[in-house]
Amino acid sequence: MAFWKRFVSRKTRVENWITKPGVLENSVRKSLHFLFRSSLEEIFPEDLSLSPSALGLVRLPEEKLKVLAEEFPIEKAFPYSSADEFLSEESMNSIVEFIAGTQAAPSKNLILGILNQPEVQAIFSQGLEKVLNEFHKKINPLHGVFQAAGLEKQISQFLSSLLPTFTERIADFVSIGSGTKEIQAVIRNTLKILFQTGFNDLGRLETSRFGAGTDRIRRAIASDEKVRGAMENLYSVSRDTLLNHYRKETLKEFIGLSEPELDLWISKISEDLASNIRKVHSKRSLSPLVLDILTDILG
Repeated sequence: MAFWKRFVSRKTRVENWITKPGVLENSVRKSLHFLFRSSLEEIFPEDLSLSPSALGLVRLPEEKLKVLAEEFPIEKAFPYSSADEFLSEESMNSIVEFIAGTQAAPSKNLILGILNQPEVQAIFSQGLEKVLNEFHKKINPLHGVFQAAGLEKQISQFLSSLLPTFTERIADFVSIGSGTKEIQAVIRNTLKILFQTGFNDLGRLETSRFGAGTDRIRRAIASDEKVRGAMENLYSVSRDTLLNHYRKETLKEFIGLSEPELDLWISKISEDLASNIRKVHSKRSLSPLVLDILTDILG
């Protein structure tokens, strides 16, 4: 009887903790304050457990992926024909200036490796050849005679000798980086074109092999020890770099939030999270889960 009374009392308290205004919010608030007042050294463990193999257990049947990809009402969920319809001019300009102002640029060797592919060289050659032929046709009334005499073949041979220099000039231009006005102008103009381009013009996802493709990627990564090593190395190097400079700083200090800013941010997050938890609770009671956890904790 005493056990039953304790159980009923505990169940009532759990229900009140979830549903009573302000109580759940207070718990979330305490948790966030604990996190943000912890030092970076305390937050990031030295050896983090990482298991890419866990990805192998997470999957959605191919037929369901296909149905979701094909039947998801993208027009209803995202009723915009281009990016400039849902981004203000100030937002677009901020993004454009941020990207255009970055100093990162690919190496010249990488760009040459891409541009020197036979298929890319053929595109350059065919395009330039067509331009030169059209130009010659307009300025020379005897173009037909020259054409019969093999002018196009001569132009093609001439362009082939020039393409390496042409390609290298492009590589030089791009690899200089975004610090130059020319590169920044190209980036700005390209981004503005993308923002103003209709999404339909950017292409459509082919869903016929979507499921099989993602399943193959999932299985490959799950069994790839190189991925595990890369993840562990990335975490280790990032942690060491971070702690070398900011080991004793709390997360709040590291992010640079003042006390009023942190309180305001935590308050907003706590209210939203508690509200969403209660919405879930109204559909499926969370009380049994919380009671089970309490039983694990309290024995």
